[in-house]
Amino acid sequence: MHWKSEYAIGIPEIDSQHRTLLQFITEFEDAVDGKAHWNTVQPLIVRAREFVRFHFAVEESLMQILNYPRLVAHRAEHQYVLKQFAALEQRVLREEHKGELLPMIRSWLLQHMTDSDRPFGRYALDFSPALRPG
Repeated sequence: MHWKSEYAIGIPEIDSQHRTLLQFITEFEDAVDGKAHWNTVQPLIVRAREFVRFHFAVEESLMQILNYPRLVAHRAEHQYVLKQFAALEQRVLREEHKGELLPMIRSWLLQHMTDSDRPFGRYALDFSPALRPG
């Protein structure tokens, strides 16, 4: 899964974190496709989960600072994805990592970036032009 400019929301730090999330998904896909053992896959999930937690905290903090009106709904989307990561981690520990959840997480990430994060990006850039790249 590769970064495309259409995924950008316009806030360089958030876009960089989104690129990192896509890299995690690619690493996991490669491990599952290569039929890697759970002890190889599980650390990938843990790293991704911890990075996702960090990324969500950054987004939510910025939203709170900027008084983003959809913060509560956005936070609920984040909580949903964290639950999916927990389920994925449990499947990996039981060696049931056939990749059923991965397409859903990939789809969620892309949809979330374009449908939820992009409107926030526009709001944030309008609110604070200092967030613009350059």
